[in-house]
Amino acid sequence: MLFSLIICPLLLNAQKDKVRNDPNHDDKWLHFGFSVGMNTMDFKIYSSRMALDSGIYTEVTRLKPGFHVHALSNLRITDNFDLRFTPGIAFGGEREVNYVFPNAEYPMIDPEDIPVVIESNFLEFPMLIKYKSRRLNNFRPFLIGGFNTRLDLAATKKTWGRSKKENNLVLLKPLDFYYEIGVGMDFYLVHFKFAVEFKYSVGLTNVLRTSITRHGEIRYPPEEDAIFTDAMDRLLSRMFLVTFHFE
Repeated sequence: MLFSLIICPLLLNAQKDKVRNDPNHDDKWLHFGFSVGMNTMDFKIYSSRMALDSGIYTEVTRLKPGFHVHALSNLRITDNFDLRFTPGIAFGGEREVNYVFPNAEYPMIDPEDIPVVIESNFLEFPMLIKYKSRRLNNFRPFLIGGFNTRLDLAATKKTWGRSKKENNLVLLKPLDFYYEIGVGMDFYLVHFKFAVEFKYSVGLTNVLRTSITRHGEIRYPPEEDAIFTDAMDRLLSRMFLVTFHFE
Protein backbone atom coordinates (compact mmCIF):
# COMPACT_ATOMS: atom_id res chain seq x y z
CA MET A 1 0.00 0.00 0.00
CA LEU A 2 2.73 2.48 0.97
CA PHE A 3 4.74 1.60 -2.13
CA SER A 4 1.70 2.21 -4.35
CA LEU A 5 1.06 5.59 -2.76
CA ILE A 6 4.63 6.59 -3.51
CA ILE A 7 4.86 5.54 -7.15
CA CYS A 8 1.35 6.23 -8.47
CA PRO A 9 1.66 10.04 -8.57
CA LEU A 10 5.02 9.67 -10.27
CA LEU A 11 3.63 7.38 -12.95
CA LEU A 12 0.96 9.95 -13.77
CA ASN A 13 3.61 12.64 -14.22
CA ALA A 14 5.91 10.48 -16.32
CA GLN A 15 4.14 11.06 -19.62
CA LYS A 16 6.79 13.48 -20.96
CA ASP A 17 10.55 13.13 -20.66
CA LYS A 18 12.24 15.76 -18.56
CA VAL A 19 15.88 16.78 -18.18
CA ARG A 20 17.64 14.02 -16.26
CA ASN A 21 19.81 15.14 -13.36
CA ASP A 22 23.08 13.25 -12.84
CA PRO A 23 22.19 10.74 -15.60
CA ASN A 24 25.25 8.51 -15.05
CA HIS A 25 24.97 8.21 -11.28
CA ASP A 26 23.74 4.62 -11.29
CA ASP A 27 26.41 3.53 -13.79
CA LYS A 28 29.16 3.84 -11.16
CA TRP A 29 30.21 0.40 -9.89
CA LEU A 30 30.98 1.84 -6.44
CA HIS A 31 29.90 5.02 -4.70
CA PHE A 32 29.70 6.34 -1.15
CA GLY A 33 27.52 8.57 0.97
CA PHE A 34 25.97 9.00 4.39
CA SER A 35 22.59 8.57 6.03
CA VAL A 36 20.68 10.18 8.90
CA GLY A 37 17.28 9.39 10.28
CA MET A 38 14.93 8.62 13.14
CA ASN A 39 13.80 5.32 14.63
CA THR A 40 11.52 3.81 17.21
CA MET A 41 12.65 0.75 19.16
CA ASP A 42 10.07 -1.72 20.42
CA PHE A 43 9.78 -5.19 21.98
CA LYS A 44 7.65 -8.23 21.35
CA ILE A 45 7.18 -9.71 24.83
CA TYR A 46 6.36 -13.36 25.54
CA SER A 47 5.08 -13.88 29.09
CA SER A 48 6.51 -16.63 31.25
CA ARG A 49 4.45 -19.44 32.77
CA MET A 50 4.90 -17.83 36.18
CA ALA A 51 3.41 -14.57 34.88
CA LEU A 52 0.45 -16.34 33.30
CA ASP A 53 -0.25 -18.33 36.46
CA SER A 54 0.06 -15.20 38.64
CA GLY A 55 -2.02 -12.94 36.41
CA ILE A 56 0.85 -10.60 35.50
CA TYR A 57 0.66 -8.82 32.14
CA THR A 58 3.76 -7.22 30.71
CA GLU A 59 3.49 -4.68 27.91
CA VAL A 60 5.37 -1.87 26.21
CA THR A 61 3.40 1.27 26.96
CA ARG A 62 5.54 4.07 25.52
CA LEU A 63 8.26 4.47 22.91
CA LYS A 64 10.76 7.34 22.78
CA PRO A 65 12.18 7.92 19.28
CA GLY A 66 15.92 7.79 18.69
CA PHE A 67 18.32 8.90 15.96
CA HIS A 68 20.76 7.10 13.71
CA VAL A 69 23.74 8.09 11.58
CA HIS A 70 25.36 5.78 9.03
CA ALA A 71 28.17 5.71 6.51
CA LEU A 72 27.11 4.27 3.15
CA SER A 73 28.89 2.09 0.59
CA ASN A 74 26.99 1.00 -2.52
CA LEU A 75 28.24 -1.70 -4.91
CA ARG A 76 26.44 -2.00 -8.25
CA ILE A 77 25.71 -5.64 -9.11
CA THR A 78 23.38 -5.23 -12.12
CA ASP A 79 21.22 -2.47 -13.56
CA ASN A 80 18.56 -3.23 -10.96
CA PHE A 81 20.43 -4.68 -7.97
CA ASP A 82 22.90 -3.07 -5.55
CA LEU A 83 24.73 -4.43 -2.52
CA ARG A 84 24.81 -1.90 0.32
CA PHE A 85 26.86 -1.82 3.52
CA THR A 86 25.81 0.94 5.92
CA PRO A 87 27.62 0.73 9.29
CA GLY A 88 26.61 3.29 11.87
CA ILE A 89 25.17 4.05 15.28
CA ALA A 90 21.59 4.32 16.56
CA PHE A 91 21.13 6.04 19.89
CA GLY A 92 18.62 7.62 22.25
CA GLY A 93 15.77 5.16 21.79
CA GLU A 94 13.81 4.14 24.90
CA ARG A 95 10.99 1.70 25.67
CA GLU A 96 8.82 1.78 28.78
CA VAL A 97 7.79 -1.68 29.98
CA ASN A 98 4.82 -1.82 32.33
CA TYR A 99 3.67 -4.64 34.63
CA VAL A 100 -0.09 -4.91 35.16
CA PHE A 101 -1.89 -6.92 37.88
CA PRO A 102 -5.59 -6.72 36.97
CA ASN A 103 -6.66 -9.56 39.28
CA ALA A 104 -4.28 -9.01 42.19
CA GLU A 105 -5.55 -7.39 45.39
CA TYR A 106 -1.96 -6.70 46.46
CA PRO A 107 0.37 -6.03 43.49
CA MET A 108 3.60 -8.01 43.52
CA ILE A 109 5.60 -4.97 42.34
CA ASP A 110 5.81 -1.55 43.94
CA PRO A 111 3.99 0.89 41.61
CA GLU A 112 6.89 3.34 42.07
CA ASP A 113 9.21 0.91 40.23
CA ILE A 114 7.13 0.84 37.04
CA PRO A 115 7.26 1.45 34.20
CA VAL A 116 10.79 0.15 33.65
CA VAL A 117 12.65 2.33 31.14
CA ILE A 118 15.04 0.42 28.84
CA GLU A 119 17.46 2.39 26.67
CA SER A 120 19.60 1.07 23.82
CA ASN A 121 22.50 2.60 21.89
CA PHE A 122 23.48 0.38 18.97
CA LEU A 123 26.51 -0.09 16.86
CA GLU A 124 25.02 -1.66 13.74
CA PHE A 125 26.31 -3.29 10.59
CA PRO A 126 23.56 -3.74 7.97
CA MET A 127 24.26 -5.73 4.79
CA LEU A 128 21.41 -5.13 2.36
CA ILE A 129 20.28 -5.86 -1.20
CA LYS A 130 18.56 -2.99 -3.00
CA TYR A 131 16.23 -3.65 -5.94
CA LYS A 132 15.65 -0.58 -8.13
CA SER A 133 12.78 -0.29 -10.57
CA ARG A 134 13.08 1.56 -13.88
CA ARG A 135 14.07 5.20 -13.48
CA LEU A 136 11.20 7.66 -14.06
CA ASN A 137 12.86 10.91 -15.09
CA ASN A 138 14.45 12.01 -11.79
CA PHE A 139 12.75 9.43 -9.56
CA ARG A 140 13.37 5.75 -8.95
CA PRO A 141 11.39 3.59 -6.49
CA PHE A 142 13.19 0.75 -4.75
CA LEU A 143 12.78 -2.18 -2.39
CA ILE A 144 15.44 -3.15 0.13
CA GLY A 145 16.08 -6.11 2.41
CA GLY A 146 18.82 -7.98 4.20
CA PHE A 147 20.37 -8.62 7.59
CA ASN A 148 21.76 -6.47 10.36
CA THR A 149 24.03 -7.16 13.33
CA ARG A 150 23.59 -4.82 16.30
CA LEU A 151 25.73 -4.42 19.43
CA ASP A 152 23.91 -2.66 22.27
CA LEU A 153 26.48 -0.45 24.00
CA ALA A 154 23.99 0.53 26.71
CA ALA A 155 23.65 -3.12 27.74
CA THR A 156 27.34 -3.96 28.17
CA LYS A 157 27.97 -2.33 31.57
CA LYS A 158 24.63 -2.38 33.35
CA THR A 159 23.77 -4.60 36.28
CA TRP A 160 20.54 -5.07 38.24
CA GLY A 161 19.28 -2.20 40.36
CA ARG A 162 17.25 1.00 40.37
CA SER A 163 19.93 3.50 39.36
CA LYS A 164 18.86 4.61 35.87
CA LYS A 165 22.41 5.40 34.74
CA GLU A 166 24.39 2.27 35.60
CA ASN A 167 21.65 -0.22 36.53
CA ASN A 168 18.24 -1.38 35.46
CA LEU A 169 15.56 -3.79 36.60
CA VAL A 170 15.54 -5.51 33.19
CA LEU A 171 18.82 -6.23 31.41
CA LEU A 172 19.42 -7.01 27.74
CA LYS A 173 22.00 -9.10 25.95
CA PRO A 174 24.40 -6.89 23.99
CA LEU A 175 24.37 -8.81 20.67
CA ASP A 176 21.39 -9.40 18.40
CA PHE A 177 20.72 -10.23 14.75
CA TYR A 178 17.91 -8.80 12.61
CA TYR A 179 16.30 -9.22 9.23
CA GLU A 180 15.18 -6.01 7.57
CA ILE A 181 12.72 -5.11 4.81
CA GLY A 182 11.85 -1.72 3.43
CA VAL A 183 10.75 0.54 0.61
CA GLY A 184 11.89 3.93 -0.61
CA MET A 185 12.39 6.43 -3.37
CA ASP A 186 15.53 7.86 -5.00
CA PHE A 187 15.46 11.52 -6.06
CA TYR A 188 18.11 12.56 -8.57
CA LEU A 189 19.28 16.11 -7.93
CA VAL A 190 21.78 18.12 -9.93
CA HIS A 191 24.90 17.16 -7.97
CA PHE A 192 23.89 14.14 -5.86
CA LYS A 193 21.16 11.59 -5.21
CA PHE A 194 18.79 11.94 -2.26
CA ALA A 195 16.63 9.07 -1.01
CA VAL A 196 13.88 8.52 1.54
CA GLU A 197 13.62 5.00 2.98
CA PHE A 198 11.14 3.31 5.34
CA LYS A 199 12.41 0.11 6.92
CA TYR A 200 11.19 -2.47 9.45
CA SER A 201 13.75 -4.43 11.44
CA VAL A 202 12.93 -7.67 13.32
CA GLY A 203 15.20 -9.18 15.98
CA LEU A 204 15.86 -12.91 15.70
CA THR A 205 17.17 -13.81 19.16
CA ASN A 206 15.91 -13.57 22.73
CA VAL A 207 17.64 -10.50 24.21
CA LEU A 208 16.34 -10.95 27.78
CA ARG A 209 19.34 -11.41 30.05
CA THR A 210 18.82 -13.70 33.02
CA SER A 211 22.42 -13.69 34.29
CA ILE A 212 25.61 -11.67 33.87
CA THR A 213 29.28 -12.44 34.43
CA ARG A 214 31.42 -9.96 36.36
CA HIS A 215 35.09 -10.75 37.08
CA GLY A 216 34.49 -14.42 36.42
CA GLU A 217 31.47 -14.57 38.74
CA ILE A 218 27.97 -15.37 37.46
CA ARG A 219 25.36 -13.09 38.95
CA TYR A 220 21.56 -13.37 38.91
CA PRO A 221 18.86 -10.81 39.69
CA PRO A 222 18.50 -10.18 43.45
CA GLU A 223 15.50 -11.89 44.94
CA GLU A 224 13.55 -8.66 45.46
CA ASP A 225 13.98 -7.73 41.77
CA ALA A 226 13.80 -11.15 40.12
CA ILE A 227 10.11 -10.79 39.26
CA PHE A 228 10.88 -8.15 36.62
CA THR A 229 12.90 -10.72 34.68
CA ASP A 230 10.94 -13.82 35.68
CA ALA A 231 7.68 -12.37 34.32
CA MET A 232 9.07 -12.62 30.78
CA ASP A 233 9.98 -15.76 28.89
CA ARG A 234 11.36 -14.09 25.75
CA LEU A 235 12.05 -10.55 24.64
CA LEU A 236 12.44 -9.89 20.90
CA SER A 237 13.49 -6.53 19.49
CA ARG A 238 11.65 -4.56 16.81
CA MET A 239 12.63 -1.30 15.10
CA PHE A 240 11.01 1.02 12.58
CA LEU A 241 13.39 3.38 10.79
CA VAL A 242 12.93 6.42 8.56
CA THR A 243 16.22 7.20 6.82
CA PHE A 244 17.45 9.96 4.52
CA HIS A 245 20.34 8.98 2.23
CA PHE A 246 22.77 11.39 0.56
CA GLU A 247 24.82 9.71 -2.19
